[in-house]
Amino acid sequence: MRQSLVGRRARSERVSLVAALVAAVLSLPSLASPALAQDLAAAVDAFWAAGSSDDVDRAVERILALDPDVEPLWTNLRAGATYSADVPRGRQVLTRETADGVEYRYELFVPDDYDPARRYPVRVYLHGGVARPRRDEAPFWRNAEQYARDDAIVVFPESWADAMWWQASQVDNLTGMLNDIKRRYNVNENAVYLLGVSDGATGVFYHAFKAPTPWAAFLSFNGHPVVLANPGTGVEGLMYVTNLRNRPFFVINGGQDRLYPVDAVVPFLRLFVDAGIRIDFHPQPEAGHTMRWWADESPNIDNFIETQVRRPLPDRLVWETESTTRFNRAHWVVITAIGSVDGESSFDDFNEITPPSPSVPIGFNLLSELDTGAGIRLVDIGPGSLADIAGVRPGDILVEVNGIAVTTVDALRAAVQAPRDGPGMPLRLEREGEAMTITLSPPDPVQAPPGRQAFPHPEPSGRVQLVRTGNDIVVATRGVRRYTLLLSPEQFDFTQPFRVTTNEVRSFEGMVEPSPETLLHWAARDRDRTMLFGAELDIEVGAR
Repeated sequence: MRQSLVGRRARSERVSLVAALVAAVLSLPSLASPALAQDLAAAVDAFWAAGSSDDVDRAVERILALDPDVEPLWTNLRAGATYSADVPRGRQVLTRETADGVEYRYELFVPDDYDPARRYPVRVYLHGGVARPRRDEAPFWRNAEQYARDDAIVVFPESWADAMWWQASQVDNLTGMLNDIKRRYNVNENAVYLLGVSDGATGVFYHAFKAPTPWAAFLSFNGHPVVLANPGTGVEGLMYVTNLRNRPFFVINGGQDRLYPVDAVVPFLRLFVDAGIRIDFHPQPEAGHTMRWWADESPNIDNFIETQVRRPLPDRLVWETESTTRFNRAHWVVITAIGSVDGESSFDDFNEITPPSPSVPIGFNLLSELDTGAGIRLVDIGPGSLADIAGVRPGDILVEVNGIAVTTVDALRAAVQAPRDGPGMPLRLEREGEAMTITLSPPDPVQAPPGRQAFPHPEPSGRVQLVRTGNDIVVATRGVRRYTLLLSPEQFDFTQPFRVTTNEVRSFEGMVEPSPETLLHWAARDRDRTMLFGAELDIEVGAR
């Protein structure tokens, strides 16, 4: 009979948790012999080094043949692989084959002074122009060498018309690629970032919508999520805005971009922010569909990346999917059956783009501060603007706005934003030496255009939102009949009962026994030392 996990309340501090588990193991009377412990350590090392799925299966069988208890197995898996210093460095072009037999290439840059004892961040860059035939050879990203770093592993995978970033095959490819890299190099699993430009930036949003678990943050340059709303682009799966809550975003778009200008992208970003998504937006008003801003924005990009560390076991999750065979998992929740049940929750879909109401600019297009400090000369007035309609002319000297003297552009800006008594904005002007007063009046209200759907949802879907506090898990669902919770000894205390409440109904209460089989099953899938699951808890929604 296997021992259950023993130890005090699970802590978020990694060192404290490991110490507690080790102390618990040492207190058990029936420990494995030193020889068996060595066999287990060697078997786990072979497990992490396994490449093909057959090799992984054989490694799992070898471990289970040792009949290990959960504690020493978890400790060995958590310690990770033994990495060699004798690995290639610098630029490499590598290939991998997915389960469907398609070969994918990727360009890899490893620091010349790579140290196997250190865990390295990883930056993955998705290139643009994917609706084209496959490139004959690398590079896949223009001037890739300039993005190589001494402090991170940098990767440039490939995409083409038959394998676009917004298709399931690329989710499998990027996942497998990361696993290949983690097998050879010591990677910080919680510092893996997905960046992309143009079509690659749209691909960044796709992976955030459908498969965010491996990534710490997403960075989009000159992309537009609207591409994912058009089935004609070959996109696979449906997009649910609230899925983006699970990660932060850094977004850049150019005001002069011929494909995805700032004005076209902002309504989607506004919707995302309203839905609770964290977005750091850096518009480039004068930029086109290029990355000429890179030198200026690179420090901001680095700062964003350095401050975003993935939580592999988050206490809050939201996930929605239309499928129970793919795209149905986020971290430790898996949706396994879709369908409505009595008593389910209701949610806001956050799926409507609301155009801003039409507005008329003030019209002070070009200004000149007077050396005398007597006011500001209005050099150019915008046609059709409030100032133009009110009769303000080029050459007029602006003296006061809202009763506030304006002698500088900064003073004018403050005066325009100052609260006022009525709906109009009174101006005091001088025109050819004559003082005059003009009031800028707001135009008659114009009905805003109707909203439109952001992303089509032609199929039924299921959504789960959960919050974990200690061993208590509170879940709200809509359109979900069953779901599975993956339980980690790093997040939960297996010596205490678990309580799961779904849609305000207690759906489980009791002890949960971890197993080596479950631990190895998910470790083989995720290849992640920091996200290990010892037990599965299947919940039927509506059942008591």
